[in-house]
Amino acid sequence: MFSFAQLQPLDDEALQRSHGFMGSHIQFEAKPMDKPLTLIKAPKTQAVAQYQGKSQLFDALTGLSKDGLSLTQGIEIDLDIQASLDMQWQDSDGLNTDGNGEAGSLTLSGLHLGSHKAGITQEMMNSDRPFLDSELAVINNLFIDFDSQQGMFITIEEIGDRFGNGLDIIVNDVYLGNEQASAGGLLIENLSNFIQDEDVNVMNQTFGLNLATLNDGKNTAGGNWLPINAIVLTEENQTQDTSVNLPNIDLGLPNITTTTTIDASFAIHIDKLAWVDDGGEFGIAGLMIYDGLDTNNDGIDDTIGPAKLTQMKIETIDHIAHDGAQVRALYIENLDFKADISMQSIYVGNPQTGSLGSLHIQGLDTAGTSVWIYGH
Repeated sequence: MFSFAQLQPLDDEALQRSHGFMGSHIQFEAKPMDKPLTLIKAPKTQAVAQYQGKSQLFDALTGLSKDGLSLTQGIEIDLDIQASLDMQWQDSDGLNTDGNGEAGSLTLSGLHLGSHKAGITQEMMNSDRPFLDSELAVINNLFIDFDSQQGMFITIEEIGDRFGNGLDIIVNDVYLGNEQASAGGLLIENLSNFIQDEDVNVMNQTFGLNLATLNDGKNTAGGNWLPINAIVLTEENQTQDTSVNLPNIDLGLPNITTTTTIDASFAIHIDKLAWVDDGGEFGIAGLMIYDGLDTNNDGIDDTIGPAKLTQMKIETIDHIAHDGAQVRALYIENLDFKADISMQSIYVGNPQTGSLGSLHIQGLDTAGTSVWIYGH
């Protein structure tokens, strides 16, 4: 089993229009080349000052806190990004129930990331360069803080802009089994964590709700940014492995395993999530994933807060497969995800003329769910 990605380089003009910023909250002062360079500690950037000064607000927004983590100096990243690549997952023996399986693959051909300020057209879905060089997706105020012993704390403040222009993802073709015939393409249009008042109003009218977004403290017109937060912690566990047997000796050897625990919170809105095939579409328009909050304890949700993933643990373990075989498995323990999901339109063909209706899922809770993943 293997995968690959093919990156497409930008030309000089595109590179000049693209830019990224990465800093560790330190700035450098330019010096003449004949003099030694001096590292100068500078005041915090405006973004960092806002970020650190509003840590209590962030905790209230997300339910996640950095308290208890021995965080070192972190980095901040701003990105204007556009990318194209291919991806392939290959199964070397296929559906091998009798020893005669044939290799097969899942291929995403022509995966493109960018940001187009109008609707994505069928011509763009078919193009190997769907975005202009200037159509770059924007990710601002990405903060990464590291714990020297356990892991990291990640915050993404802004994906897209306040006008509804988020991250667009186009997949030209999806091939299942082989690359002889495309099963269709995929489209994710305007993924953003800026929750617009306009979208909230439509959702309230559609489902008879009375929700408002949490105030992000930025006084941004038209909506509020709900930051994406994640804490990734790692720890080592020592267990006894009694599977090692030598002649006349039975050893219980220590087995050091690593467990990764992930907590995350986010609220996102996607204008369109669709499967596109031969010019037709089947998809969801106006998809919002969030968690409704009852801030005044009257039993009715009144505020849009972030969906939460809590204490999800990932490790590799010994596992008994469905056929009784002993296997190594990726074990996801406590897939505890809580969210509300709003779909303004489930449609075939066109979101306006081909709507099958709207759907609101309230109180999704997967606490206690565990997953084992292994080869067969």
